[in-house]
Formats: sequence, structure tokens, C-alpha cells
Amino acid sequence: MIAALLILLAAPPLLPVPGEIPTPLGHIGNVVDAPPVGGLSETDRVVLPAWEGCEARGVYLMRMMGGTARALEQLQQSLDRAPGAEKKLFARKNVLAEVMKQLGASKLSTKTACVASKLADGYRLELSGAPQKWCDAKASVQDGEFWFFAADKAAGVISVQKGGAEPCKPRLSTVLFDARGVARVRLHADWAGGMSATLMGDRCKVLDYALDASKQTFVPTWKSCKP
Repeated sequence: MIAALLILLAAPPLLPVPGEIPTPLGHIGNVVDAPPVGGLSETDRVVLPAWEGCEARGVYLMRMMGGTARALEQLQQSLDRAPGAEKKLFARKNVLAEVMKQLGASKLSTKTACVASKLADGYRLELSGAPQKWCDAKASVQDGEFWFFAADKAAGVISVQKGGAEPCKPRLSTVLFDARGVARVRLHADWAGGMSATLMGDRCKVLDYALDASKQTFVPTWKSCKP
């Protein structure tokens, strides 16, 4: 009895469990679409990856950022359904609201990171913060990284990569930053597979959202930033 009580007292406190997110996560169903007439759009920045053996497809970057904003709202609502979860994740208040403000004020930049970001699984950005060095982006580039700035600060990035098992189906990865340049949201989307999202907190706390296909919901799981 005493031994069991000691084990219970020594165990870490249970973390609040945020709410599950019903599909779809974000509104990105129209991000990969037929190219606009003439290959240009007056309202969007469209990239046209020229991957060998693949039919021309347009990847609409503004649509991706708009759809990611919806996912950000859903992630905030997930935290709101578990009192105390946001405080456990972040060391200060209104972090995701700050990320949303940055995103809303952002525009596609003519700059890009001087060194391309490392990718997991061939397409997943794992940035923890914004780069320190910037170079001029080539206007002719049709895949890779595309950076968005709010004033003079990096607000987000979209990485457009060739598909894996189905090479012609793009894989996109997006990272959003707070006003201090800290990566707070990661959203990964494989047009031949599925989606996932991650909230990057403080004190090495992370919330991963993975799809439970049987329930068609994205289920949050607390993790540590350490392997």
C-alpha cells in the first residue's frame, strides 16, 4: 500500500488532453489544381513543378496559407477544449493568436533561406526557428521553399516537394512562426497519403496530431522534443 502510494506520488502529473479535430484539417483541397490559363494567376502565386514524367499541375501557395490559417483555428479550438492545456504547452499567453496575426499580415517574399532546410521523410520541414541568413530567391524556381514575411520577420514557409510512393503527387510542408521567430506550427500534407500537424511548445513539450482513420479525427498526443 505504501509502495503503491510512493509510486503514485513520484509519477508526473497527467497533462490535459486537448480535443480531437474532425476531418478535414484545414481547407487545402484546392491547393493542388489545374494550372491557371497562361500559367499565371492575378490573385495567387502558382508554382508549376516540372517533374519528369508528370502532368503539369499547379500548386497554389496563397491557397495553402489560407487553408493553413483554418487549421490554426482548429488547433486553437482543440486546446480551448482542455482547460490548462495551452498553459502547459506555452510559457506565455496567446502564442497561437500571435502566430495568426503574423500569418494574416504576411506576404510572399523575394527572399529565401541561404541554406535549404533539412527535410524528414523527403518533405517534412522540422524547423525550430527562422533562419538567420537570407538570400534572394530565384523567380524561376517552381519547387522547394517559399517564404512569407510580415514586415521584416519570417511568418511562415511552404516547402513543395515531389511525391514519394507516387512521385507526381506533391508533398507540402508548412511551418508558421511567432513574432520572435520561433516555430510554433508544422503542417504536413502528402497528396498521395495524408496529413498531420504539430504544435511546438516551450519546456520541450510538443503536441502531435495524427489521423485516426477509423474515427476520421486528428488525435492529439503529448510528446517531448527530445528523442
